[in-house]
Amino acid sequence: MGDEDLMSALEVIRRVETLGGRVLLEPGGLRLQAAAPLPEDLVAAVGKEKVAIMLALGAPLNTAITSVLAEIRPHLPPALRKLPDERLMLLVNWSIIAAFDRAVMKVSHDVSL
Repeated sequence: MGDEDLMSALEVIRRVETLGGRVLLEPGGLRLQAAAPLPEDLVAAVGKEKVAIMLALGAPLNTAITSVLAEIRPHLPPALRKLPDERLMLLVNWSIIAAFDRAVMKVSHDVSL
């Protein structure tokens, strides 16, 4: 398959379908259906692109967000794991904005040198 890091959600879906499989959107997330086992790197690409694939298949945004939060929650400190989804999403968004601001400041500083 090549460099699956460059594979978009739609490319992953097309590749699964090319090999006779289907990516199904279910209440708990995604399910792969295929008559024969799919290549491991393709299955890994489905996992990596899970949220984008869910959205491409028409999942509601809140379902995709819940999936993202479920994936990051185990890696958070115990106090943050207990936050309700709405507050955790707010914290994630704030962290992204702060990181973006820091990057812009660094680039601005580097350009002015």
